[in-house]
Amino acid sequence: MKDELGFSDTRIGILGTIFIVMSFVATIPAGYMADRLRRTRVIAVVMASWGVISALNAGVRNFWQFLAVRAALGVGETIDNPASASLMADYYPAKIRGRAYAYQRAAPTLGTAIGIGLGGAVGGALGWRTAFLVVGIPGSLLALAVWRMHEPRRGESDNKAGEGELLEVASRRGLKPLWREIRVAAGVPSLRALMVGTAISAGATNGFGFWASAFYERHTTLSVGGSASLVGVIILTGVIVGTIAGGRAADRARGRDPGAPMRLAGTTQSIAAVIFLVTFFPVPLFVRLPGHILAVAFLVAAFPALTSMTSEVVPAKIRGIAFSVIGFLSALASAGSPLIIGALADRFPIRVDGDLEGNLAVAFGIVTPLILVGALVVLNGRRHVERDIANVDDVEASLTD
Repeated sequence: MKDELGFSDTRIGILGTIFIVMSFVATIPAGYMADRLRRTRVIAVVMASWGVISALNAGVRNFWQFLAVRAALGVGETIDNPASASLMADYYPAKIRGRAYAYQRAAPTLGTAIGIGLGGAVGGALGWRTAFLVVGIPGSLLALAVWRMHEPRRGESDNKAGEGELLEVASRRGLKPLWREIRVAAGVPSLRALMVGTAISAGATNGFGFWASAFYERHTTLSVGGSASLVGVIILTGVIVGTIAGGRAADRARGRDPGAPMRLAGTTQSIAAVIFLVTFFPVPLFVRLPGHILAVAFLVAAFPALTSMTSEVVPAKIRGIAFSVIGFLSALASAGSPLIIGALADRFPIRVDGDLEGNLAVAFGIVTPLILVGALVVLNGRRHVERDIANVDDVEASLTD
């Protein structure tokens, strides 16, 4: 794509950034809808439309067309996230939510791994336009099944679902209740730590994911197709191992201490930051490859714990907006990540197969410490968890005052 359309690294970075910028714009409305509409229907509509929009990438002829399609995809993917996270909390009780969120969080990353691998193989054989046509099909086919899924009551797995839910939801239409719910969610100390820590870490790792295939192409002997396939293997292996192990560990830790999942998340993210930093030095592929698998595993091991904690420290009726505020701040921090990494890489050019290319290893190394900063913020917020869980009923009561 870069060769055919003549994109620089900076312009490719802008494509990643616009996706996140539109996520930033859509995430608060997404939380609003998750707390007020039938969540299964919201997810189904997003899945059906996302596949169609993704296929439009195959027809772009210039940078601006590609930018417009990427912006539309950013909106669609964002609307799904708060609804999915809120729905999972009502499907599963708190004692097993870590495992439930582990499988739920692994699913899109697993899809990403398969998509990158399949896209790289199809792109290498039939061209990048065909690859975009192929990867949008599965989501559209699954939309019908999601449309027919059971919609639980808010707080059903917390044994707090009450009567008159439709009337109560109707009373919360409009912007005034929305802003109040955002303020209430932001007033929960442990949730603030989750919001800020997650956002800082996301600001670094989003750029890694965007540039991963190019990193392996430039800093190893692999081809374009081989780089994409290898990144798929790294993500697939790391996510399956890390997410499932992290979900189980979060549930076990919660049985001993309500705040232990946050300590677990901060610790695993800190380890991931150190491993990532080592692998961005000029080390051999046999060191870099297992290092990246381990780093991804430790990084994603934190996700089930963080998501489970979010569902426990806020009332069921505003879980959607709590997840969307986290997404909003993560998108804000992540928006410039692909662009910044691309620009940093361009500042340290290296010669690859006779051509000057950006040094992504140096760029990755510069932003990696942000993962550690985010982990420290999460660890600091752990001390508030037990009190915040005990205050959930009071927070819920304040929403109806």
